[in-house]
Amino acid sequence: MVYLSLTLIYLAGLLVSSLGLALIIKSNLGAGPGDSIAVGLSYHTPITVGTFMIIAFTILVIVNAIVEKKRPQYESLIPSIIRGRTLDIFLYGSLENVNPDTWYSQGGIFALGILATAIGISFYLRTPLPRIPLDHFMMVMNTKTKQSKGIVRNVMEGVMALAGYLLGGPVGIGTVLVVFLLGPLIQWTFPLARPVAFLWLDKQKARDSE
Repeated sequence: MVYLSLTLIYLAGLLVSSLGLALIIKSNLGAGPGDSIAVGLSYHTPITVGTFMIIAFTILVIVNAIVEKKRPQYESLIPSIIRGRTLDIFLYGSLENVNPDTWYSQGGIFALGILATAIGISFYLRTPLPRIPLDHFMMVMNTKTKQSKGIVRNVMEGVMALAGYLLGGPVGIGTVLVVFLLGPLIQWTFPLARPVAFLWLDKQKARDSE
């Protein structure tokens, strides 16, 4: 039962974070830093945003392996594919006709998007299941640099925002806000997801006592 609960929380976290990313993109205030690269590339090719993200995550699997000096975590391609496919479902499906044209509707959609992204990431990271390579990289750098998850995420988002801008992606005020707000929001929501970690710890303790 615990494994089923953790799996459902894991999938829900990925789904909620994908919805959040899609809302940020659809807010028309500028895509998230990493997403701006994928969106910019999708403008010039028939490849979808989600597919570009899957390609980028696959490359990052190798990068993570080099940084950690461990074998590539190919299992992390599972959440990568889920993230890419669900993002496409939102962008080209249920949210396709969402096109806010007033500042308050854009701001509201953006705020909902960035909060959903942070909550989704925090909850799925609390499970012991495979992480998306980008989020795993954040955790690796958090350990290696001894810096907070917020600071590490901010640096990562800043570098990606610059790359997105240089590639002609939809970089705007929303992109800047993601750079400065997503890291702290993950840092703030991560403790809220602590009960998820307790599920796994309690299961381990019960197994060790057998």
